[in-house]
Amino acid sequence: MSIRWKLAVSAIVVAAGISTVLAAQASVTLTLRSGDTLPVMLVDLKAGGFEVTVRGGDRMIPKDQVAMVDFGGNVRVDQSWFRDMTALDHLVVFKNGDTLLTEWVDVGGTSPLILRFNTGRGEREISASEVARIYLVRPRDEGRSNSSGDQPGMAGAMEDGSIAVFANQPWSDGNLMVRTGEFLTFVVSGEIKFGPGQNDVAPADGFAGGNRRAVIRGLPVPSLPVGGLIGKVQNGQPFSIGSAPRAIRMPGNGRLYLGVNDSSFNDNSGWFKVVVRRGR
Repeated sequence: MSIRWKLAVSAIVVAAGISTVLAAQASVTLTLRSGDTLPVMLVDLKAGGFEVTVRGGDRMIPKDQVAMVDFGGNVRVDQSWFRDMTALDHLVVFKNGDTLLTEWVDVGGTSPLILRFNTGRGEREISASEVARIYLVRPRDEGRSNSSGDQPGMAGAMEDGSIAVFANQPWSDGNLMVRTGEFLTFVVSGEIKFGPGQNDVAPADGFAGGNRRAVIRGLPVPSLPVGGLIGKVQNGQPFSIGSAPRAIRMPGNGRLYLGVNDSSFNDNSGWFKVVVRRGR
């Protein structure tokens, strides 16, 4: 074999290896036990924790710091899922609505990733494309539901008085009645994912990268970039909230709902944490 041919073969092997490494990732959102959310590319699960890529940089997140991993997919959460969950269990929620109590032990494969579990009666492998979420700890409050179309989802209120605005449903209930003309201030934290891509990440002000999909989605609030925080009163016209540096005047009487500026929710994940205060 000539030196030129050997070099060519070596280049092909190296390229194939790089391609495999790049493919061996899944776009997910981690919810940490602190309540923070972190959109990442999941690479591996090791003894030290989750190996992830965050905005191009590698990072290791200890397993005991993670409460839930969201793989995307619109599922209706049922409190009964967690009834038999112990401190040693992990709960897998499939996109078809099925659940599995097990132990998540490894990540492998290429694209999609293969998730490995210890079922107590042997090892089971499941494709990441089948999974919506994996809970590593029992959530404190999962009394929310998903909705479709233009009807608000209920129960976005959290135990600490904040509102969890979930990216994979159109609206989350703010659990607050407002009056026409009154002012509300919003304190917003967190980021969400509005698509499956590594860079499909948005803060409360929406995706600032000019993603072309934002133009063709028919967003509820066209003036705000895709993924931004929006609101509405009852079934009124949606309005922009974003990072809300100033108080916002309410456009109507009724119940407040908060949502994500998007028209497709099946590939979304993550949530905003919002604290609402009356007055300027």
